[in-house]
Amino acid sequence: MPEQFLPGAEVHRLDDAPMAGDGGARAGWHITWDRNATAAAPADLVPFDNLVQYFAGSGAGSAPHLLWDPFTGRVAQFFSATSRSKSFVNKAGGVETNRKGNLLVQIETVFFPYCQVDGRVYATVADTPCVGLDRIVEWLRSWGVPDDWPMGWPDWSSQRNAGIWDSTSGHYGHSQVPENDHNDPGPMPLGMFQTNTAARTDRRRLDEEVR
Repeated sequence: MPEQFLPGAEVHRLDDAPMAGDGGARAGWHITWDRNATAAAPADLVPFDNLVQYFAGSGAGSAPHLLWDPFTGRVAQFFSATSRSKSFVNKAGGVETNRKGNLLVQIETVFFPYCQVDGRVYATVADTPCVGLDRIVEWLRSWGVPDDWPMGWPDWSSQRNAGIWDSTSGHYGHSQVPENDHNDPGPMPLGMFQTNTAARTDRRRLDEEVR
């Protein structure tokens, strides 16, 4: 069985609770968007430890499964993989969001547009080094999340289809989840699945050479 906690993650466990159990494995992507910056007025990235403290404390009511820093690869985990997390809005009597399916791992990327790190400004997550993204995708794949964005690769627009969300496994941006009004995470790296596949192929080839 896959591991409940991402190997290497810093665990700050909150209150696990069951999923709806109505089928499918999904991943939901967010950015923390803790500051509003512009190309003309960039701002320094909020420290990872500050956000860990927030989600483990006063922000526990909106905590994700994972908090990921794409500049260092650090990951904190607040819920086990098969628990619900709390980063999506879920309206009473509406479409299920946080508890949808058998698995819905939500990832908050430590990022906001035009954040500044070591003197360089980054407009999108896709522009960052994305350190550790491969191991997150590999872990999600081990839980049955397919390498696909059922509503298309995310950008800064919002596109929501309750039927697709309800019936289809895969990766979803916050901008693609019913009942929500955020348009993050913005563009994600186009090679996030291909790179992982290549790495897995390289490991298989190495194993064969060793044998």
